[in-house]
Amino acid sequence: MHRRTLLGMGGLLGATGLFGSPMTPGVAQPAGGRLAPEFVGLDGWINARGPLTLAGLRGKVVLVDFWTYSCINCRRTVPYLNRWHSEYGPLGLRVVGIHTPEFGFERARRNVETSTREFGIQYPVGQDNGFQTWRAWSNRSWPAFYLLDRDGRIVLFREGEGYAREMEGAIRGLLGLGAGGAHPGDDPDLTRIATPEMYFGAKHPTPQDRAQSPRPGEAAYAFAEAPGPRLNTYQLDGTWFRGDEALVLRSSEGVLRMRFSAAKLHVVAAAPAAVTLRIRVDGGAPRLLPIERPTLYTLLDGDVYCEHLIEVEADQPGLSLFSATFG
Repeated sequence: MHRRTLLGMGGLLGATGLFGSPMTPGVAQPAGGRLAPEFVGLDGWINARGPLTLAGLRGKVVLVDFWTYSCINCRRTVPYLNRWHSEYGPLGLRVVGIHTPEFGFERARRNVETSTREFGIQYPVGQDNGFQTWRAWSNRSWPAFYLLDRDGRIVLFREGEGYAREMEGAIRGLLGLGAGGAHPGDDPDLTRIATPEMYFGAKHPTPQDRAQSPRPGEAAYAFAEAPGPRLNTYQLDGTWFRGDEALVLRSSEGVLRMRFSAAKLHVVAAAPAAVTLRIRVDGGAPRLLPIERPTLYTLLDGDVYCEHLIEVEADQPGLSLFSATFG
């Protein structure tokens, strides 16, 4: 299971299930389960003529997806959510996205609208900037899926990726359809990813090389003469400011070196003005990648699962690095 979880001041939010009862990830809730809470405190809707309510959706089968647009785990689920909306919508399914931001820039409606359009999402998306619906549902991860029957009761709950086949079977069952509908690739094999997600901001522990004495605030870092970082760690060169959410390059040049084990590398990044990164993987020829608006960028899109050393160089200040995820 691949997912992001939210750590708050008091630890993991939503550690118990709806209405305080235990809710185990990956375990189906019984048919005719508890009524789902309403959507509350939302900041607006995209792809909807007006606010949606679960009371107004009674009589429909409803799939609620908690997501955030820079999360690769969420992005990988969008193709089958779009397909279900198109294929099963006319038969009685409503897919509803609840966009709850992980990073501050994901609160901006313009950013959410742009990503919704880029992903081809046609189903309604509610903006939960204040986490009010997230908390009402005792949710704790991106993505998280809640399947509701026609009476508005939660009959299936899943966190993370890897449950598309199961969820589609449950949807078809609630719609009175027969078996079928599975598509190869909906549940990709991600078991060969050996590097966990990394965060660059001070809110989370950082896997920066301890010899560099990583710390909050502004600091100048330099590569040691020794070879690059150990597996699942990174090194910095240049002057960087570590805030709560991100590392921000302050010097005119800066470099990130990271060693990881996966086939793909994605970084959540931004820049106030366009910055072109020079990316070198395993000592190969450099590749250029422009960074500007805050979103997820793919630095390596390979298909060989092994250990890699990547070097990312920026030649002007302002680059912000939020997190790195792998595929």
